[in-house]
Parts: sequence; C-alpha cells; structure tokens
Amino acid sequence: MSAIRNPFSKTVVGDDEPLCNQKSLLAALMLEARSGNNNVLLAPRRCGKTSLAMRLARDYRAEGGLATYCDLSSVPSADAAADRIATALFASLSVNDKVFTRLSRLVTAFVPVMTMNPDGSFSVSAAASGLAKSGLDRLVSVVSSLDNISSNSKTPLLVIFDEFQDLAMLKDGSHIEAALRSTIQHHKASYLFVGSRRKLLRDMFESPKRAFYRGATTRELPLIEPDEFSHHLVARAGKSGALWPQDIADTLVAIGECHTYSVTAIAHALYESTAPQVPNEDDLAQAVHTALARETSLFTSVYASLTPQSRTLIEALAKESTRQPMSGEYMSRQRLSNAATIKKSLTALINGDHIAKDESGRIYLTDPLLKRWLNSRWSSQQMISMPPIR
Repeated sequence: MSAIRNPFSKTVVGDDEPLCNQKSLLAALMLEARSGNNNVLLAPRRCGKTSLAMRLARDYRAEGGLATYCDLSSVPSADAAADRIATALFASLSVNDKVFTRLSRLVTAFVPVMTMNPDGSFSVSAAASGLAKSGLDRLVSVVSSLDNISSNSKTPLLVIFDEFQDLAMLKDGSHIEAALRSTIQHHKASYLFVGSRRKLLRDMFESPKRAFYRGATTRELPLIEPDEFSHHLVARAGKSGALWPQDIADTLVAIGECHTYSVTAIAHALYESTAPQVPNEDDLAQAVHTALARETSLFTSVYASLTPQSRTLIEALAKESTRQPMSGEYMSRQRLSNAATIKKSLTALINGDHIAKDESGRIYLTDPLLKRWLNSRWSSQQMISMPPIR
C-alpha cells in the first residue's frame, strides 16, 4: 500500500502538480518570453508568484527553450548576486550535456564546479575565474553572458530574477541598477523580474529617476477567484482520497481571503487531521488553529523586526482596516499617537509589503493569517472568527 501524500503543498508547487488558475497570465508571460520582452511580476508575499515563475520556466523548457531561475532574496552583495546567477545558469544548462558543453564556456567570469552527491547524482556550483576583479564587475560580466547564451540559442533565453528589488537595497544599489540596466537594455534574452516588496520593485521600473525606468512591462498577479479556488481544493482532496463538502471548501477560502499560502496552509492542516474522513466545521476551526500555531515563529520574527510605532499601527489595521488611518476618530479609537508617526509607519509597512491599499483606498494587511495571529495574540477572544457556512 502506497503512503498517503498530502496534496496541499505549502512550498513551491511542483512541476507535476496542477496550478490553480493563472492560465491567462501564464500564457501572456510565455508569449513575452518567446518575443524577447521584459516583464515585472508583482505579488504580495506568499501569493504564488514563485510557483508561477517556475512553472513558466518549466513550460518554456518543454517547448525547447532555455530558462534560468535565480533567487536574489536577501542577497548581501554584488559579488554574492553574481555567484547566485552563475550557479543558477550553470544548473539550468546542465540538464543537457551538449548544451552545457557548448554554452557554459560563454560565462567567462565563473567556471562550473561539478560535485558528486552521496546518491551518485551531480550538483553544479560556480567559482570565480579571476577574470573579473570586483563584485560589480563579476555581476556585470555574468549578466552579459546571459545575452551571449541567448544569441547562441534558437529562442531567447528566459531569465527569471526573483526578489530582484533586493539588489537595489544594497549599499551600492544605485550603481548596481545603473550597471545592470546598461548591460541588459539591448539584450536578446527575455527577463522576468519578480518581487513581493511591490512598492520598491514598482519604483525601480516606474520612477523616472531610476535606471530601470520603463525597462519592462509591469503586471500584477491577481488573487484566485473564490469559486475556482474552492473547487480546486475539493478536486485536489478528492484525488487524494478525501471527500470535502463544497461548503467547507468555500468557508476555508473565505477565511484565507483567497491568499494562496493562507488557504493552502489551512487546507494542508485540514487534510492532515481528517483524511480520509469527511471534515466538518469543527475540523476546519481546528485546522485554522493549527495553521496559525505553525506560523507563530515566523510571525513573531516579523513583529519583532518592526519599530514600536509600526507594531501599534499594524495591530490597529489588523483589528480595523481603514481608508483614513490619520483621521482623529480612527486615531482615538485605536489609541494611535500622532499623524506624523502614523505616516512614517505607513511608509515602512508598505515598503515591507505588510500592508497595501485596495482599489477603494482601504488599507489592509496583505497576509490574512498574520492578521488573525495579531488579533488573537494578546486577547482572550477566540482565535477564529468563522464566516457562516451557507
């Protein structure tokens, strides 16, 4: 008897797992990649942007193209960024021996290092060749090699830089931006710049004062429609041997507010505790408790990283979203100190992508689980406020 596998993965969706929706966006990005165009993909934290980007890379390779994915999150220096890009590039080329032999030599600032793993497989990394001396020189050189590889390919090389805005946050970020823009702007390769700090990434490509101004088309990753999301949950559970009532799935999606990770984390906990039995409302309530408990370490770290003023404001917004956080009525009701402090905290929370504004101007927390955690953290009220099941 084969082991039961939880169908709700809280990490990046695997190549063999179905994505829920996003078909039109995926098709649009595929067309852009084939055409050698550059795009920016914006999404709140943990909303599925990395899964979408990696699925794009998979599909592009399936059509015969070359694609490389590089995670630049929290990169400490230009030198480290160059190393990550070179390693990602060598790894993507190594899937085909002939391609690797022909194209890896075009990466002049680095040489590939092959390592045999205990299971007999090989992994690839990069080592500086010594031809480029400084970190910025190595970064520019390895990015230049992306165009050389693209020029030697039948279709444009697809390059995906995840959390690209973190490069701009380095001490020499403005120099890095300028150097990369002058290197990339005439490339035949297609670039997809992905980021969850949307304000920072948007500024990089939409501010006239920034080097990448108008360097790519900006796209937003939309939330999945509630009905489609809940039907996806029912189908996924069913394929793994569990019968989920549609109303339970509908309520789960409502609790998670269509936020990809929040919904998936609750679904994971619910399947884990009930499969193959049919879950009920009490099971769902317990699953939300479990999902929140598992996020406590992360949320404690996030909360601790904020200033005292930002903590006060984010707690207020978790209790009550608003269009006017600096109105006297809201400040009095939420015991906020003064407008100047609120304005400064708003900027910090928006830059960190902890909060955002909807189309009506309402300010809300981008992570529904974080909102529930804050509302339950220092109160005796019930952790879960369940929408009614219809």
